[in-house]
Amino acid sequence: MKEHLREMKKNLGYIRKLAPSYPIFSMINMLLRKGTPFVTMILSAKIIDMILDGEEKTEIYKIVFLMVGSLLVISLLRHLLEHVLEIGRCLVSDRKRRDIGYKAMKLDYEILERNSTMELISKADSNTDAVGGLGGYLQKTVNLFGALLSCVVALVTMSGLLVTPEGTGEGIFYDFLNSNISYVVLLFLVCISIIVNSRCQEKQEKIQYESSQAQTLSGRIYWLFFNLMSDYPLGKDIRIFNMKDVIEKNGAKARDDIERVQKKSIRDSLKVSVGELLSQNIFVFGAYLFVGMKAVYGMISVGDVAMYSGAIILLQGEVSNLFGIWIELKTHNTYLKSYTELMETPNEKYEGTIPVEKRLDHEYELEFRNVSFHYPNSDRLILKNISFRLTTGKKLAIVGANGAGKTTFIKLLCRLYDPTEGQILLNGIDIRKYDYDEYIRLFSIVFQDYKIFSFSVAENVAAGPEYDSKRVEECLKEAGIYERVSQMKHGIQSRLLKDQQDGDEEGIEISGGEKQKIALARALYRDAPLVILDEPTSALDPLAEQDIYQRFNEMVSDKTAIFISHRMSSCRFCDEVVVFDDGEIVETGTHETLVSATGGVYHKMWEAQAQYYM
Repeated sequence: MKEHLREMKKNLGYIRKLAPSYPIFSMINMLLRKGTPFVTMILSAKIIDMILDGEEKTEIYKIVFLMVGSLLVISLLRHLLEHVLEIGRCLVSDRKRRDIGYKAMKLDYEILERNSTMELISKADSNTDAVGGLGGYLQKTVNLFGALLSCVVALVTMSGLLVTPEGTGEGIFYDFLNSNISYVVLLFLVCISIIVNSRCQEKQEKIQYESSQAQTLSGRIYWLFFNLMSDYPLGKDIRIFNMKDVIEKNGAKARDDIERVQKKSIRDSLKVSVGELLSQNIFVFGAYLFVGMKAVYGMISVGDVAMYSGAIILLQGEVSNLFGIWIELKTHNTYLKSYTELMETPNEKYEGTIPVEKRLDHEYELEFRNVSFHYPNSDRLILKNISFRLTTGKKLAIVGANGAGKTTFIKLLCRLYDPTEGQILLNGIDIRKYDYDEYIRLFSIVFQDYKIFSFSVAENVAAGPEYDSKRVEECLKEAGIYERVSQMKHGIQSRLLKDQQDGDEEGIEISGGEKQKIALARALYRDAPLVILDEPTSALDPLAEQDIYQRFNEMVSDKTAIFISHRMSSCRFCDEVVVFDDGEIVETGTHETLVSATGGVYHKMWEAQAQYYM
């Protein structure tokens, strides 16, 4: 119980952080909702007794107007609050998704790339929307307090049954009704009904949770195939290769698995609900019989019949509610554990504090010292005892076959990962000791799998919402894409890609070569002292790739540049070439030196590709 209370406190803290006023308005709405039946019950009983006692009509009207007026005010306030709460529910849901995104962006890249992390993010998003979401969780918590309050008020209202005046009658049954034992028996029946209902509700929650979790994997598979059907970039392959049948087949299998679980859940729930319904109706019959016989023997008034019957039924319902909500909250806590786990996931990377020296001459020295590396959950070394020193101001080409370790080398250099063994040094200091944000500003990178986003051209180039328009245009011109952008309807403010649209503005699709040039412009705009091209042109033919590298070499003539490729077109204009093979540096030197080294890896690669460069 203590654990669940701690979980409740933590989850309510998340909700309060997302929308501070939402819990307050929810509590006010609950008090108004729970107060309504008591206002009706007590004042109705008063009106009935006043009519039967022949009270003055004006006095009766006062009570009637009081009841109607109270209910009207409560109704209007609740109507207003429902609109406020709907806004609160939307805010909590939207901000929750936003915070999940923020958390994902703040995680170490090494943690984010893990399959377990991606699954946790998916669960955190879907599970916080399950069973009513965070808004539903708050509502359940508020209802828990409301049910407890209603139980207390109902018990206080029922206490009048203990002090009822003497009626007219005799016999064992009359004596039983006129004793406190009957009150105890009634409460005992309430408890029996509550226990049956709570166990039924616990089973219902278990059935629902197990069904939900059983559908998680099949649901992910189903939505994967469903999304394939409407993913327009994939539409060409689907049509050309007639992949409709295989997509439909796999999607239908996943859908059949979901339906099988759903049908079983419905059958099991129906069985449980029958027992719950029977126990409720038996108690309701007994409660009405108890109060009715009290009235027959003159122990209570007609108005009291309405009041006590209402109080007893309300007590049974609210206590049952109390247990039911508690069970629901326990289940809901289980759903929200993935969200809590994600938000509490710590970064593992050492956070350095040393500021990076700001040098106008951009003189930095980077060194790999006996660096080895393997990815998490794998023992295979991608890099093996790498030692290499890079002095800024030079042009370096890193070449090697696919899988030789080139990209991993860059990931370590940028501290997306830390070495498994060895050190990477900047000006003689381990890069882990530097402030990461300052360290990463030294680099401007165009990765092999670079991304152009559904933002404006300017935002893509500046990598942010604030930008210098003139500088954006200059970078686009240097990258050779400005003329194309200037022809767009809104120039550099034109939105790219069709996966997002804004009002009447449709995203503009651009070619692969144009995307590459915008990515190059982004690298230029950052104006970092060290620029890296990590095979962003691998999909191009060798001559086109050589043209891109040559153009970029001219654009970054005053900077340190690293060109990564498994082709030779980027090497002729570089000061040094480093050859990777199976995770090791096997050769270094100039293009001329390495190409003349007969039998070397570089020479063999050059010979294999020479037909494209002659």
